[in-house]
Amino acid sequence: MSAQTQTKKTIQPSDCSATTARHDNRAATPLNPAIQRAWKLIKQDNYLGAANVLITAGRDPQVRNTLGVCFMRAGRAESAAELYRGFVLMQGSLRERPNICNAYKRNFATALFMNGLPSGALSVLRDTREPSHPRAIQLYAAIKDWEKSLPWFQRLDWILNGVEPANSSISLQFEPGEFDFD
Repeated sequence: MSAQTQTKKTIQPSDCSATTARHDNRAATPLNPAIQRAWKLIKQDNYLGAANVLITAGRDPQVRNTLGVCFMRAGRAESAAELYRGFVLMQGSLRERPNICNAYKRNFATALFMNGLPSGALSVLRDTREPSHPRAIQLYAAIKDWEKSLPWFQRLDWILNGVEPANSSISLQFEPGEFDFD
């Protein structure tokens, strides 16, 4: 599976920090020091360097999300998908954790799609129940574009049977991943 991304340099804030602050009625907590160090590298597009800072920074969901975004942007979508699978899904299950924010789910969906698993991406996106979120719209459009790029027999097999063709090319028209901080 080849993952080709065409990117635009934008960072879109997500709904996790705002949602947490809104529901918990407390001020937003300062960024983890490891994220602060990694952010300097991220701004320089040094995603592997940032990932190296974050990989041992703990199991905090914000740290793990930032690490997953770095993995995707560095072309390591398989590592990103495995990371998100470990903290978006309940252990030993295919069910999502109840308190995981939708940005993390969209990032998981993006990583799955980049790994050639559009059915998994669609399933995760549906569970967010936010089809009008800008990133969800972009991801749905990318999946639709991928579908249109398939040869007719593979497209038919995908539409009728949900069979994902091996070695199909995935292309994103946006920079993968959402950080949950500004």
